[in-house]
Amino acid sequence: MGEISRELHDFILENKNSMVEEWLETRGNHANTVYSAQASDDTVEKLRKESVGFIEAVTAIFIHDKEESLAYVEDWSSTIAKERAQQSVPLYEVMEHLGQLRKIYWTCVRHFFEEVDRANSQDALRWSEMLNDMFDFIIESFARHHHEAHQRLLASQQEVIDELSSPVIPIRKGVGILPLVGGIDTYRAKVILETALEESAKQQLTTLYIDLSAVPIVDTMVAHQLFQLMDSLRIIGVESVLSGIRPEIAQTAVTLGIDFKNIKVYANLMQALDAPEH
Repeated sequence: MGEISRELHDFILENKNSMVEEWLETRGNHANTVYSAQASDDTVEKLRKESVGFIEAVTAIFIHDKEESLAYVEDWSSTIAKERAQQSVPLYEVMEHLGQLRKIYWTCVRHFFEEVDRANSQDALRWSEMLNDMFDFIIESFARHHHEAHQRLLASQQEVIDELSSPVIPIRKGVGILPLVGGIDTYRAKVILETALEESAKQQLTTLYIDLSAVPIVDTMVAHQLFQLMDSLRIIGVESVLSGIRPEIAQTAVTLGIDFKNIKVYANLMQALDAPEH
């Protein structure tokens, strides 16, 4: 990349610690964020190491080819973006602090240009283009990794919510209850079907009470899937018992032509549990 570029590389790395300390001084007193000036010593030390890593990754452009330099930045962006997503740090906040560090970085480059007589305007233009490309890549890469990590967290949380929203509760050997609460859309109906089948098999149930008392509305498609669930349970040897069917749900089922003749139905869960053993 040229001797003058290597000198700039060395100059920046010699000043990386002071640059990071200057950046740390720009933090505000915002609560509940890793970027707070009130953050713990451990958090500050971690920020310090991460910021040094940022400077080293960017500065690699002056001694390595572009592809290798971008690989350094990509690795840094991926690691830090995942951490910030797990810490629930919003993207705009990260970008704000990266912007501050970027300004400090440019100040260091300017100081080098002012101190070294051999650096000319062509060098300055070349460095400007290289660094702007690098910083643009960092923003794009970080935003992409942060979004991907955030989506994975949301998906993981949704899985937990789905499991909690359709629990199969064992009440005695071979018998369980599936209490359904709230609205059921097509997606949730699918989750209920999968969870109920899996848990019924795992718990070796022979009877599953499906209580719909707290389900306000079930549309045609969802009603169809619920009755598909009972058919599927029957195939694996589990008898389904329905309780708490509201008039609207019953009407939807009749509209679908669903036959209740072979299905035990009770007004509420208490009646179902008090009925003779199934």
